[in-house]
Amino acid sequence: MVTPRLGFMFPLESSSPWSKGFLKDIGSDLYYFMSGRCALYACLLDAKSNDEDNIAYVPAYTCETVLASYEKAGHTLRFYDVDEHELTPLFKEEDLQGVSVLNLCGYYGFSRYDEQFLGLCNDQGVRIIQDTTHSMFSRDGHSPYADYWAGSLRKWIGVACGGVGIKKEGTFSVERRVPDSKHLEGRYQAMQYREEAVRTGNQAFDRLAGEVFWETEMRLREMFDVFGSDSLSKRIIETLDVDTLVQKRRDHYKTVLAHYKPSLQYQAIFPHLDSETCPSHFSWYSEDRNRAQQFLLDHGIRSTVYWPKPPQLIQVEQYPHATWIYDHVMSVQIDQRYAKEDMEYLGKMLSQL
Repeated sequence: MVTPRLGFMFPLESSSPWSKGFLKDIGSDLYYFMSGRCALYACLLDAKSNDEDNIAYVPAYTCETVLASYEKAGHTLRFYDVDEHELTPLFKEEDLQGVSVLNLCGYYGFSRYDEQFLGLCNDQGVRIIQDTTHSMFSRDGHSPYADYWAGSLRKWIGVACGGVGIKKEGTFSVERRVPDSKHLEGRYQAMQYREEAVRTGNQAFDRLAGEVFWETEMRLREMFDVFGSDSLSKRIIETLDVDTLVQKRRDHYKTVLAHYKPSLQYQAIFPHLDSETCPSHFSWYSEDRNRAQQFLLDHGIRSTVYWPKPPQLIQVEQYPHATWIYDHVMSVQIDQRYAKEDMEYLGKMLSQL
């Protein structure tokens, strides 16, 4: 059994006494929430009007928890396909009939959407809510066409409450609830187990961290609401060393690309890193994903699939591009905890797929 080298959950992030507030200048009102879906749900409630059809135009390639927020807010879902080439949304102007809100996403940090279409949405009164979970630290990760930005930092740092909701104009009309104590307990317990795994080298603590994490996560899917953040999470986010985080992730992405040798098992979704992007992961397509995942695991690398097909996407045959993505996509962490040598190792292993 190879000792795992890459692909763990974060331990708790440390905080600084100096506030940097990297998100404060994006819109006119900023709230911190317990999770990204809590933030998204709050934005949807704030944007909702009783005299609309409340049809949401959403990507066919997305997470079921994103769609759950729209459903809970009372929206009917209308999907648009997403092209496998750099995950480009395939918007259709005729699909905007009756739409009240558009969900926008810059996948894995890369913004590849049609801004002209977003301008059309603005002209037609369609509110744009951008899911910034993947693009939180990209320089073009908060579209100026959006009316709201909602996301989570939990894929970026070790934090119990990672949700962020921002309103472009005016203030939020939605009152936050206090964070759920049981959820916080599970999040902090999982990160504590991870800290113990790092300190002792005992993988049993990582197994415990995973068990608590998923128990907490599955419960959240049933009870999420407009829960706010706790004070420690807010302080961690507000004092985060953003410059170091961005630089390390960009450098890590470039290091992996330096070993890029495309094959049926390894086709990078974004084979070039532009100057605007801070990548959330290194993501690629694989023809035989099970074999690729096992090969990487045998060499100490845990990969992840974002995401399984959501149950809300019933007529999958209408979205052939997104369906292909679901069947082939893979991702691995390249975050700021790792060293250049780790990324060189990852690149070499990926080139052997």
